[in-house]
Amino acid sequence: MSKYRKIDVRIWNDAKFRDLSHNAKLVFFFLLTHPNMTALGAMRSTLSGLAEELDFELEVFREAFREAFAKGMVKHDSKACLIALPNFIKYNQPESPNVVKAWVNSLDLLPECDLKNDVISLSANALKGYSKAFREALPEAFLKTYPKSMPNQEQEQEQEQEQEQELLKKNNAQEVFEESTQLEKLKQGQFAKPDTFKMTFDWKPTANFETRCKVAGKDYSKFTDDILLSFINYNESREQYKTQKEWEGLLLNAFMRELAKLADKQQFINQPKQPEITPPVYKNWSDEPLPPPRKPMTPEQLAGLRAIRGEK
Repeated sequence: MSKYRKIDVRIWNDAKFRDLSHNAKLVFFFLLTHPNMTALGAMRSTLSGLAEELDFELEVFREAFREAFAKGMVKHDSKACLIALPNFIKYNQPESPNVVKAWVNSLDLLPECDLKNDVISLSANALKGYSKAFREALPEAFLKTYPKSMPNQEQEQEQEQEQEQELLKKNNAQEVFEESTQLEKLKQGQFAKPDTFKMTFDWKPTANFETRCKVAGKDYSKFTDDILLSFINYNESREQYKTQKEWEGLLLNAFMRELAKLADKQQFINQPKQPEITPPVYKNWSDEPLPPPRKPMTPEQLAGLRAIRGEK
């Protein structure tokens, strides 16, 4: 098992991860960097054992684990004691075909169950965009033992060849270029729908955005360039394709959140101030003069005191 894990810093931009509680974030990082996590992004373990490793109460750990599980960031088969991270290979990609061949060693460490077959399928699908050497290395590791979990590689190659032949039949070189570009994006999962585009720094909402704000009952005069710039900076680094109308809808949501923050801040400012409490003044007794010393007792007083005490 590898001693290192790759963690994409853009994880802090991911909405699913940001919505997790602090405990759930810690549990997810704990699973991602666990020493027993295999190269396939799966390991055999129990929730009670993991909770004990983190010195968590079992119910606290279960609740944190349940958050990540509900968002699809973690998969779990409690009966087989198998835990898997579906996007593990996406961010910990194999560096050579030999690494792919070595995946079979990780399979021996995982208990047989439906989740294990899902892990195999996810691993196979993760190599679709790789070179032929990677794709040929995969069946050598998986096909003999788990043929049902493997994708039909020959069928995939035939489909790719048919698509390439159809492109070559076109007479217009520009059409060939555009469709081949779209095909490559489709393979990489980055194909954009018509009329959609990524967020850019020069993007601006249309004049219709002001009307949408009024319909929503929001004061457009409070919309500032800082709100627009913050919205663009957040979405520019995200691989999202949306129409102009969809982007403006998201901007309206961001604007409404900013207005809510301003309202909360104003409410806090308008709260009546608590009366100031004057601290008590403590007298420094060390500055007071010492009392005068007592006068010595006279013989008569001393004799009377001894008589009272019964002394002779």
